[in-house]
Amino acid sequence: MRQKSYKKDRRNGRGFSVCILILALICLIPIAGGYEFTLSAGEFLAPDGTVESFTLEVYSWLRAVFSVLFLILMGLFIASVCVPERFFGFWREQWRSFKGFPSALKSDTGTFFSAVRQFFRENRKDIPLLLILFLSGMAIRLWIINRPITHDEAYTITTWGSGSLKYAVSDYQLPNNHVFHTILVNLIYHTLGKTPALLRLPALINGLLLIPAVYILGKQIYNSATGLLAAGISAFSSFLIDYSVWARGYSILAFCAVLIFIEGTIVQKQKNRFVWCLLILTAVIGFYTLPVMLYPFGAFCVWFLLRALFYRKFPLSGYGSMANALKYFIAAGIVIVILTGLCYLPILRNSGIHALFGNVFVRPLPLADFKPTLISRAIDFYRAFTDTVPPVIRIALFLGNVLALIFHRKISRIFIPLQAAFLLWLLPLWAIQRPNLWPRTLIFLWPFLILWGTAGVIWIVEKICAFLPSGLQTRFIPLFIIVAAGVTAVPQFDRAAEIAKLSSPHETAVLRILENRDTEKILFVVAPEDDAPLWYYADRYGLPKSIFDKNIPFSTVYVYVNPKNEGFEEPRTLDEIINRYGPGESFLDRSTEKVLMASENAILYRFHANERVIRKTFGETP
Repeated sequence: MRQKSYKKDRRNGRGFSVCILILALICLIPIAGGYEFTLSAGEFLAPDGTVESFTLEVYSWLRAVFSVLFLILMGLFIASVCVPERFFGFWREQWRSFKGFPSALKSDTGTFFSAVRQFFRENRKDIPLLLILFLSGMAIRLWIINRPITHDEAYTITTWGSGSLKYAVSDYQLPNNHVFHTILVNLIYHTLGKTPALLRLPALINGLLLIPAVYILGKQIYNSATGLLAAGISAFSSFLIDYSVWARGYSILAFCAVLIFIEGTIVQKQKNRFVWCLLILTAVIGFYTLPVMLYPFGAFCVWFLLRALFYRKFPLSGYGSMANALKYFIAAGIVIVILTGLCYLPILRNSGIHALFGNVFVRPLPLADFKPTLISRAIDFYRAFTDTVPPVIRIALFLGNVLALIFHRKISRIFIPLQAAFLLWLLPLWAIQRPNLWPRTLIFLWPFLILWGTAGVIWIVEKICAFLPSGLQTRFIPLFIIVAAGVTAVPQFDRAAEIAKLSSPHETAVLRILENRDTEKILFVVAPEDDAPLWYYADRYGLPKSIFDKNIPFSTVYVYVNPKNEGFEEPRTLDEIINRYGPGESFLDRSTEKVLMASENAILYRFHANERVIRKTFGETP
């Protein structure tokens, strides 16, 4: 019986090897055949006989993918021929593991939620303070949730949020489309409404979840005191507050970055398939929101691999061997790549690969420009990080970062410092990529810089506590956290009070039009730097998009002029707006000019149209 079973396994093994070889040869066809041959094959297989989207650029990417597949398959074929027993033994083991995955996942899910309940039971003394910090951070964010809509928010909402969901997931004309975040905004727009507070809910929820997430990561890596102080500083960081109340995907990126390291610390302590699935989901959501998820995810990969290198000295619990731990890591990476590719498939088909990887915002800077741009962005990052932060907190965070790195072995509970992983990944990547590192694209670093800084600070405070009377030692650290968080919070509440007073000149302009509107056929003329907010507010108050179209007849013209034009090279003038962005001066009756609104950064003019020119141009009287 054993001999028959052995012969059957050998026959099955040969058949499997032949299948691998055939697949490898199929992959070789588009590589060796060239673009024209592959295009002809695609047109033959296409239902309508044409493949418009198959460009030379697409072929180059396809060829690279098939080249990698060919090498992998040939490697598998060689292994199946040279060491068949080990090769097929390995795959039989993987198949058994795969068949047992559902039951193991169910068991690990129960284990995970039991561990979560145990975590909060063990740390219930931290919950009141954490809740106070969370609610205080929420109060600030809710206070300014209806602040005026910014240009990028408005562009995202009006371009992708207000249209069809199909268009939102397939168009990538600009990286403003943070696709996963856009999907959430689109669903809210079409179901709940289009007020600023509603459209900012996805950003707000993720910005708020970041606060307890920072606490949990701080608790896992350092201690409860570090987690609480880091959560407090994060709750009152003006930069994190702003991106929690702007309808953009950056708060999702920051939350996913912290969450993936929380999950990473868990899977390093024990083999839990449910947490591995959560890790995959977190990474895919991060990538589908912003491709720069590559920065924190790459750092996570380096961190895990460095930890695996020391498996013999510090074994990972539950895996049995380094190879088994790496198996889960590699499998998770493959699934993340596949799922992310599937998510972006509509964009790749509709907008092309260049839109995603070669647009002007991600294209490498010229070598001569990279260094001065990097210095400029570093200054921007520093200013954003320290904005409205009291000097004592700022200095403490910087010193704490230095101490946390130097004395990592004494301060941290983990063997490999996160700082090392980030440095080993980001510095070489940025040297190769030469990106324009706007502070918002580095928002994922903020929670970690805060966490490392507070770790060093708490370590020093604990050293000081050793000299205090025993009765004060247990009370001093909670009191210190409350005072430090309070000092950080005070300027943020003052800042929020000022922001809450702001009104949008774009919203005011739209309301003035509604108050003075005397005809349906109106034209609204505006320069590009102010157009998106006006699109949003016009849509919010029921004005049709056609009011911005100068190619249809109109009887009244409204012109929005920004004479200050802060942040741009030169102020705008009425004549420039009319002639450069409007229909031209001849289409207006300048004698009917009326100012409906005037401030230092916004003037709204109204004109009647020149009926003679309108009739001559459009063939009808408006």
